[in-house]
Amino acid sequence: MKYIDWFFNALLDFCIIIAKVMLVVMVLIICIHVLFRYAFNMGIKWSEEISMMLMVYFGFISIAYGVKHNLHLNITIFFNMFPKIIQLIITKLTHIIIFSIGFVLMFFGFILIQSTINNVMTATRLPSAMLYGAVPVSGLLIAYFSFANFIGYRSVYKNIRGEVRQ
Repeated sequence: MKYIDWFFNALLDFCIIIAKVMLVVMVLIICIHVLFRYAFNMGIKWSEEISMMLMVYFGFISIAYGVKHNLHLNITIFFNMFPKIIQLIITKLTHIIIFSIGFVLMFFGFILIQSTINNVMTATRLPSAMLYGAVPVSGLLIAYFSFANFIGYRSVYKNIRGEVRQ
């Protein structure tokens, strides 16, 4: 389990670095597009497609990060009223549902990529499948981290810089 956990944590770290870069690039592209639109009265044709693709990638990678660290929104008004055993059952059921969603994202993400590989986006002429590349990767990460949360596995590993992470 140690090597599998190291692989998934390293993959998530890599995806988070990529997501940060994508966010910066997306903001720069949108700023340049707005500048061209209002200052020069002309738009950049490819900016909307690339920004949309970067936003999709950033969003799906962020979902996987949120699953690993249990950062998603919880409504606990009624949850806290239940006995501890019911809270545990609900928590485990939540992890099972999240695992199922991750598996569905992974499975149907690959199908979506296969079905759109021959289509092209209008402005960039890139394959439409590139827009959906983050779906199966985030599905895999979501499924793994929700399974690890389900079994109560809390990993501690050293990332690329040697920092101990949980």
